[in-house]
Amino acid sequence: MTRLIPYPTLAGEVSLEIREAHLDSVPLSLTLISTGERVIALHQVERENWEHARLSLRMRVPLQELTSGPWSEVSCVAVLNEKKTNTRVVTPLRHEVDGVWGGNIELHHDDHLNTAMLTGHVVATVDGIPGRVIGSTIPSWTVDLQSRVPTTQKSIKQRWVDFSDEDNPHLNAYKSDPWAVDAVGDEPVVYLNSSFEGLGLLLGKTSGVDPQLRDLMRAQLAVEMWITLFNAAAYAVRLESGQPEWPGGWYDSVLRRMLPDIYPDRSPDDGLFELMEIRRRGDGGGDLQMRVLHAASKQSKFPRSLGSMFRTIHRTTAAAGEEGNR
Repeated sequence: MTRLIPYPTLAGEVSLEIREAHLDSVPLSLTLISTGERVIALHQVERENWEHARLSLRMRVPLQELTSGPWSEVSCVAVLNEKKTNTRVVTPLRHEVDGVWGGNIELHHDDHLNTAMLTGHVVATVDGIPGRVIGSTIPSWTVDLQSRVPTTQKSIKQRWVDFSDEDNPHLNAYKSDPWAVDAVGDEPVVYLNSSFEGLGLLLGKTSGVDPQLRDLMRAQLAVEMWITLFNAAAYAVRLESGQPEWPGGWYDSVLRRMLPDIYPDRSPDDGLFELMEIRRRGDGGGDLQMRVLHAASKQSKFPRSLGSMFRTIHRTTAAAGEEGNR
């Protein structure tokens, strides 16, 4: 799908590089900056009470397009945004050499809770209208205030809880279910029902349970978890000037992992746009849910576990038949 924009934009890549970071003027180790995953991990035990962070940036814009395109008064800005605290910091960058802008952006610890998204934008006057965004860095950088490791791949917490216990009123309504997924808040949690007979035996490390059956149960749990997380993430997306904005945090990670399987013929950004169009039209059943189930199954490796179980049953049945014919 091609997204229509009412003015020309850059077709080439716009990149954003983090050259260095400081916490209260103390340099941050480069091991806490992941260029591959575009993540900066700011949580350090020895400096957990820091007040200010300064990120040194370099932004590169395709020079040939920049000089030959129908725009003027080109500039670059860095935008730091956290939806949870409604914080948005826009910092102009200075022109260094042709096609390169640089500068520093300041982050105040008290203004943020968990993760902020850092994006670079190329702004110009187009058709006589100033302030047009003609290019952006995709994907954004994630500035994580809670992590010591610069990665977006985070494990989901699992907790064994008695769903029937009055100390867990939020789970009492689901006491007949084996598990529940809480996808509300800063960190999703999978609750496992300790009062569900046999669940601990199936999902635990106890010997005597067929490992293929255990894998199948874990995969089924993972399918339901991914579907729940995706639906929560989809409704966390908001529109900014008519365009969908990546929601940041774990919502962002879930969408980026699943959208390529939901819309394999589209870029993640176009997949996000299509998702918002479906929400706007109110026709999110049918085809979309089939695609979500397919993507969740791939993430959980459910087809592989199910196929392995079926092959085992087939071999067992065949062996029993041969034994009976003797």
